[in-house]
Order: sequence, then C-alpha cells, then structure tokens
Amino acid sequence: MSGLLRSRPATTQAMLAAFSDAATLRHALAFEAELARAEAAEGLIGPESAEAIAALCARIVIDPAALAEETTLAGTLAIPLVARLRAALPKAAAAVLHKGATSQDVADSVLACQIRAASALLDSDLARTATALAALAQRHAATPAIGRTLLQDALPIGLGLRLAQWQAGIVEAAERLRHEVETGATLQFGGAAGSRAGLDGKGAAVSARLAAALD
Repeated sequence: MSGLLRSRPATTQAMLAAFSDAATLRHALAFEAELARAEAAEGLIGPESAEAIAALCARIVIDPAALAEETTLAGTLAIPLVARLRAALPKAAAAVLHKGATSQDVADSVLACQIRAASALLDSDLARTATALAALAQRHAATPAIGRTLLQDALPIGLGLRLAQWQAGIVEAAERLRHEVETGATLQFGGAAGSRAGLDGKGAAVSARLAAALD
C-alpha cells in the first residue's frame, strides 16, 4: 500500500520523495560506502575492501518491500541491509563492512539526511512566501483593514501592517528551522555502546570524514 491518498494531499511530490523508500535506501547505502572509505583513509581497513564495498553500494538493487519484511523481524533496516551486502561481498570486504558502527547509527544518520533534504525544500518555500508577503505589505501599506482585539472589531489598521507581521513570523520561523536542522540533524556514529570501540582511537577522525562525505 502506498498511502498516497492520505499523504499526497498534505504535502508535495518533492517532500514525499525525500522520505521515500528509495531515498531511505540511497542514504543507508551511502552511509556504508562512505564509512568504508573513511575507515580506509584512516588505515583501519584496506582500500581494496573499501572500494569493493562502495562499488557494491552503488550498483546493488534491493526491493524495498522485501527489505521491509525482513526489517519487521530485525527491528531496524540496517540488520537485513548489512546482511545482504555481506552476502554479496568478497570475504575480506564482508569482514570489515560496517566496522565500528551499529544499526542505530545507520537509521539515525539516514533520518538526519532526510531531514536536511526536507529542510531545504521548506526553506525554499518559506523564502518565496516571505518575499511575496513583503511585496504585498508594501503594496497595501495604505489599504485600510479592520483591527481586531479579543476577536472583535477594533481601530482600523493598514492591511500592509498585518501582512508585514505575517512575513516577520515566517522569517523568524525559517531562521529557527535552519538553526535547528544545522545543529540537530547531524551524523550519528557511536558504535554498539556509544564509545566508538574497535576503531583504534580514530573514531573522531572517521566520524569527521563520514559527516563531511554525507554532508
């Protein structure tokens, strides 16, 4: 079931695409590919293994419905996804796939990537709305409108003032959204116990490389 009859009237095609199964898989595969490259750059795994992992992540075709069924048993998409990747990799590369990471790292980082994509869409819409309201506020600066107090008619005001107040609220909300996304929608990479164990003290360096690669 697609659920479009409920979701489509409430959003846009672009926003639906940002949170689609295809986007979820794309981000999850990018996490595994860039993790391998970051660990190879820090000397934790061999470059041949890293490139084998990245190449597989770029070409593998996975049926979202089948993976979803496997996820219901695992509780997270990372477990069946990693199992599929390991089964398709040479033994040496399979052994170092997902090194130092845990399933929640994948799930949270995927969601952070999707939130950032969604925020970019919202930011564009909010900017367009704010620009339009600013123009309307100037155009109607002298247009009379009924003021309100406690939902009752009050002194007359300029319609432009009301529009300018709407515009100011939208600008403030957009700025807050950008800040919240920038500081909150970030890479999650803590490993199984949150200590980045098994990375020979290079967890921070791997995390920095991975965060940069995934933006």
